[in-house]
Amino acid sequence: MKSLITAALTGVLVLGAAAPLATAAEPVTQCSASRPGGPFAIDGACVDPTYSNPVIDKRTNSDGLLLVEGHFEGPGTTFKIFLPPKSEWEGRFFQFTYPINGQEPADNVQFGAAHGGYTVQTDGALGYRHSAAAAKFARTVAAEYYGVKSENIYGYLYGWSGGSYPTVGAIENTRDVWQGAVPIVQGIPTSSAANFTSRAFAAFVLQDKKDQIVDALRPGGSGDPYSGLDAVQKAALEEVTRLGLPLESWEDFDYVANPGGLPSTAALVQGFDTSYVEDFWTKPGYLGTEDSSLGELFRAALAQDPSRRSHLALIANHRYTLPAQESSIPGFDQYRSPDDAPLYPQRQFSPGPFLANLLTGGGSYSGKITGKVIALDATLDSDAFPVHAAWYANRVEAAMGSEAKDSYRLWYTDNADHGPFNRPGQTTRLVGYMPVIYQALEDVSAWAEEGIAPPRSTQYAVTPDNQIELPGNAAARAGIQPVVDLSGRGGSDRIEVAEGTETDLQAKIQVPPHTGKVVSVEWDFEGDGTFEPATFTANKDTLVVRATHRFKTAGTYFPSIRVGSQREGNATDKFSVIQNVDRVRVVVTPAR
Repeated sequence: MKSLITAALTGVLVLGAAAPLATAAEPVTQCSASRPGGPFAIDGACVDPTYSNPVIDKRTNSDGLLLVEGHFEGPGTTFKIFLPPKSEWEGRFFQFTYPINGQEPADNVQFGAAHGGYTVQTDGALGYRHSAAAAKFARTVAAEYYGVKSENIYGYLYGWSGGSYPTVGAIENTRDVWQGAVPIVQGIPTSSAANFTSRAFAAFVLQDKKDQIVDALRPGGSGDPYSGLDAVQKAALEEVTRLGLPLESWEDFDYVANPGGLPSTAALVQGFDTSYVEDFWTKPGYLGTEDSSLGELFRAALAQDPSRRSHLALIANHRYTLPAQESSIPGFDQYRSPDDAPLYPQRQFSPGPFLANLLTGGGSYSGKITGKVIALDATLDSDAFPVHAAWYANRVEAAMGSEAKDSYRLWYTDNADHGPFNRPGQTTRLVGYMPVIYQALEDVSAWAEEGIAPPRSTQYAVTPDNQIELPGNAAARAGIQPVVDLSGRGGSDRIEVAEGTETDLQAKIQVPPHTGKVVSVEWDFEGDGTFEPATFTANKDTLVVRATHRFKTAGTYFPSIRVGSQREGNATDKFSVIQNVDRVRVVVTPAR
């Protein structure tokens, strides 16, 4: 390793000097936008005028890797390239993207090295141009370091949430920069505003019904969160559900009710639509003046707390900023009359598409992808609604036709929300999907490099109210996540026993065909987040596990089982053990 680093330090690329992307003997074509304000068309040969002068600042040894750090003169955007030893490199790189700094997975460099790739990192910035420039320059560095031709190096871009925007923008508008991409918990033009305002709107109306909604949605509950709601409350819940908010996500009511993206939406509206709040409260057609029970609710809240004037107006903004009808974005048809006219006044400024345009680098979500794509989404995501990934899948199919199946997959992770990691306090009902990301990166690279098709897309149905429904059988569901069904005696998800009485639990576990074996089974009998490993028959893709537990104290419990599968049946693989979880309700009554 030391000799490789020494060789690299004495290479052609000099520290502190600009390193041009093409020599004087080579014709240079500038990358450019196809239209003013549109996305830059970038290929492997063109030079982006904004990022034309990369400079290497230093090279160091970092945990056995050569770390090359530098920046682009002009914008000052920095980059890092983590190069494993030549003996461990297999001709590829992985690159994470996100619009702000410090969001990359903590072990992304380790993953890359363990899977034959160097890792490229950049500063957070809007769009994909900086990422493309870094990827292309990193190829020249890697080609020199490994003694190969730069055009023979494969690259893969991935990003979650805000990073899904530039990932899609990049894979639609670049060629020969990346050979594949993994957009994760996908945002679309309306997501970055309407998802947040609609959640806060519904939570405002439903706040007094929190406990009954949560109980209805928990295992063994009624399953009907509409029961007991008045007409205004039912309408509010139906409205946000039709926009695509997963109904079951309301079990974590407080998270849904306090969307983290709302402040950025507020800043955009206040900065670019300065008359909106005043118009909301004074002009006809807006809720602030509407002669209805809902309008009265808004005005009563304002009278009680005038400081909420802007907030109350903001949470209804999605009604007045409809996307273009031809986009067919789910849920917004509820705000149009039978002749397709908007039911409410429409604003000139729409924060969601505005922000999406910045984040994608002017991308249009055409669906015309230029490489292999495995899109990942989560069925309980209240930040990036699951139906939006299905919407984009339809765009790809419409644009690519029969070729879509040869370039695109969509895998849903069930019982997961927006974050890729297990969320503290929610581990009995949610799983993280970071292992799904890493498996997708493995699979998309094999697809691009060797033509090995990945497992089928998750099979799903979109209900009339824009909910994603998955089959209960793993073979029918497909994708790569194991399916687990936990029940009590008789197959019920609600069990009533006296304290001190043994409770029998049974779980059926299935792994989709050809996607691996069950490698872990854990029980959390008390539902407090403390999981204990269980014994089970190894090397199976379908099995039934049973357990008995005695609840010593009366109360209501939600015991949980968490299972994991891995492609090769390797339980110790730290990157790709993919989990799922299921629960039941146990009502323990006092002993007589």
